[in-house]
Amino acid sequence: MPRRPPLRLVPLALILVATACTSGSTPAPQPTGPVAVPVPSASAALVITACRPLIAAVPQPLDTTVRRRPVTGDGGRTAAWGSPPVTLRCGVPLPDQTQTPLVIDGFPLVLDQRSGDVTYTTADRAVNAAVLVPKSYQDQAYLVQVLIPALKKLPQATAAPGP
Repeated sequence: MPRRPPLRLVPLALILVATACTSGSTPAPQPTGPVAVPVPSASAALVITACRPLIAAVPQPLDTTVRRRPVTGDGGRTAAWGSPPVTLRCGVPLPDQTQTPLVIDGFPLVLDQRSGDVTYTTADRAVNAAVLVPKSYQDQAYLVQVLIPALKKLPQATAAPGP
């Protein structure tokens, strides 16, 4: 009767390493496709000339996992990051001036917390911008804080002449 070759025992550690490398869930890739961001209707020359430098100055990532994405529509007035997307729109109307602004890094922003998402809108600029942060992000103010240096590039509102 022919003999079988002897069984080789594979060390348990090797099996565990091989299993760990091949099983388990892998993180889903982040979407990179364009985001539909509504373009504000304001089209005055001041809006166009103020928004383009703002959009050019925004950072590519807001965080290591919240990366810049292309937008449909006017890429000179809108921007988006991550999934679900954090969006920025430049040339929006003035926010509710009866609300006390939140100040982040010395920069005033009016908050609107409808539907759980939070919109941060500039309050003292000649051209205003709004950043919408979905409720699923835990560090909403942190994501906006990264945008403050770019938002400061918007021209300040001039005071009305006195009587």
